[in-house]
Amino acid sequence: MLITTSRKPSQRTRTFCRGLERVLDARYINRGKMSLRNVFLKAKEMDKVQVAVVSERDGNPNGIEFYQDEKPFMHLQLTVDFSPPQGRVNKDKIHLRCEVDELTPLVTKIFNLPLEEPGKQSDENMALLRSSAKKSIPVMEFFDKNGQATGPRIYLQGWQQKGDDDT
Repeated sequence: MLITTSRKPSQRTRTFCRGLERVLDARYINRGKMSLRNVFLKAKEMDKVQVAVVSERDGNPNGIEFYQDEKPFMHLQLTVDFSPPQGRVNKDKIHLRCEVDELTPLVTKIFNLPLEEPGKQSDENMALLRSSAKKSIPVMEFFDKNGQATGPRIYLQGWQQKGDDDT
């Protein structure tokens, strides 16, 4: 996945994008004056199938538009916890544990992570999607090779599938 931003992103949005790059098999590029078309060409050069464009409101990341083959397929509305990142995730061994059944197809498609095998639970190198106890909304957290939360923490406020794809 290639991660970029809307034009003229804030420092917080750039930090969030670098945090995603740190925990996912993804590359972040500074968009600058690049058009979306040029972003898609850059993704092809880098052999990246998906593009994620992070948008912001009032200087904070508030959404991600996901594209595949230059077509939008998903939009996430979100808020982000900006705790300082800690630990290192082994991107080659990261897996997904999704405790929100209705979102399993969504997050596996977006983040292209293997689902945790039943009976083989491990908190190491993991992306966890669960319901937040306080906010009763889904929250995605990342855990390092020692099973410690590493950030970023993403609260999913809403999601909308786009295009013809029903998955």
